[in-house]
Amino acid sequence: MKPRFSRKLSDDSGMVSVLIAVAMVMLMGSAALAMDIAHMLTVKNELQRLTDAAAMAGARGLWPSTLPSMSSSPPPDCATALSRGMSVATNANNQVDGAPLTTAAINLESGRWNYNTREFTPGCVANTNAVKATARKEGVNMFFAGIWGRGPATITATTTAVMDFAGGVGKGTLPIAINKRYVVPGQYLFINFNPDPVDNGGWFANPPDGANARTFRDYINYGTCPPLKVGDIISLQNGQDTSVLHDLQAKLAEHGGQWDTFLPVVNTDTFNQSQP
Repeated sequence: MKPRFSRKLSDDSGMVSVLIAVAMVMLMGSAALAMDIAHMLTVKNELQRLTDAAAMAGARGLWPSTLPSMSSSPPPDCATALSRGMSVATNANNQVDGAPLTTAAINLESGRWNYNTREFTPGCVANTNAVKATARKEGVNMFFAGIWGRGPATITATTTAVMDFAGGVGKGTLPIAINKRYVVPGQYLFINFNPDPVDNGGWFANPPDGANARTFRDYINYGTCPPLKVGDIISLQNGQDTSVLHDLQAKLAEHGGQWDTFLPVVNTDTFNQSQP
């Protein structure tokens, strides 16, 4: 009986060794896949930043000297727009996966953005108001996926930037106003709600609504901000209100981390008064 019992223990030991080996292979495969995915996401983010910058520079170039307004709208300069967008996209500082892109990897189009259908129609006509930038990166190395026969990947990103005048906006605007001198076309803006004079933006309410946390939270959560038009007087309030910021963060998450909206621009450095 002892020999049979001994053989049984030996067989079990072999099975355990095989299971450990299989588990190690699966663990290493999962780690390799995670590293490849992280690398691809990094390249995707770099491409997205590049198309964001190129599209915004291009949209600003549609009117290089005189901006459109409610009273007049000069014809768009599509050639300048596409040239400026391409210049930004191929700038040596805008690298993707360690190297700048060539013009062959970038496609820029001028066209018309329809606010109602949220569609872009290519062309250069009198009502052109947007530039669409698409970039691709080919041959993105898959460091570990090649073990399973996966070759280099091709990653793309697209951005459409609109340069237009907003004569007015409908109900539901976010309660955030921005200082005019900090709005620079083609650049990101980080809004600082600190007290004067270091802030560049603040909360606002549309009178007769009071400029307080309850109003701001209602605007954010229920879209109750009344319609606004250029020249309207709004009440401003500065400072960081934790409850308002918390609600804004929650709503932003509901929108998938991105929220397209119009914000009023005011010509003031003091966000504790009424301004047009």
